[in-house]
Amino acid sequence: MESTGGRPQGAPHSHNEVEFLLVERGSGQWWMNGERVALAAGQLMVFWGVRPHQLVKASRSLALRWLTVPLPLVVEWRLPEFFARRLLAGQRFLEKDTAPPSQDRGSLGRWQLDFESQDPQRRRLALLEIEARLWRLVFRAAAAAGLRPGLAPAAHGQRYYDQISRIADFVSRNFSEPITVVDVAGHVHMHPASATKLFKKICGLSLMHYITQHRVFHAQRLLLSTDRKILDVALESGYQSASRFYAAFKEVCGLTPQAYRATMGKAWR
Repeated sequence: MESTGGRPQGAPHSHNEVEFLLVERGSGQWWMNGERVALAAGQLMVFWGVRPHQLVKASRSLALRWLTVPLPLVVEWRLPEFFARRLLAGQRFLEKDTAPPSQDRGSLGRWQLDFESQDPQRRRLALLEIEARLWRLVFRAAAAAGLRPGLAPAAHGQRYYDQISRIADFVSRNFSEPITVVDVAGHVHMHPASATKLFKKICGLSLMHYITQHRVFHAQRLLLSTDRKILDVALESGYQSASRFYAAFKEVCGLTPQAYRATMGKAWR
């Protein structure tokens, strides 16, 4: 898919796919994980889309092209443990100047058509090419991290990643409700202790902290983009009391909600 023009996307959105986002031309700012990311022409960004994200600033010349691939398909590629874990923990991978923008632009457009085709051979060919492009990004990420890309595949089986995918999808759709770890574990038919252990092992953070991140990142956006009262923001973000909201927000951000709005509000606008 592609987007042009100087208007940001509407509301933040999330999805359970790995997203390839190419900046064809122009510049802008992308919001995710509570941070703004500068976008420049020629950049390719890859991330798992389960955390809310949004284009918040765009030059008039900005043109984006993006493609999403379901996480279970990406898991089948047996990516290295260091990359898979960082991807699932919410890290974005931003690649600069690795190929002419026209090369990635042409590839993403072709992959989109082939991937959505009813022809199984075209779909298979697209997946092979997407996998190869992602592996090139893996090698560069490994080199930047000082790792040898003699890269052992992720140590966990497909079933475990399917469970992680279902957990993340449930949290991304329900974090604004008063859900608990018990609710999440029940959705994937796991014991809460087992679900927590698995999530921590694969994603590098506890399941409760993952839920908290979703809520706090959502609250950050509301604080910066609306004039809603703090209590209303807390309620819309999944908290039933102001005290719990304040404690969670300060733990994640290091600031109170009021201080965050006062400090970051001008930069957001």
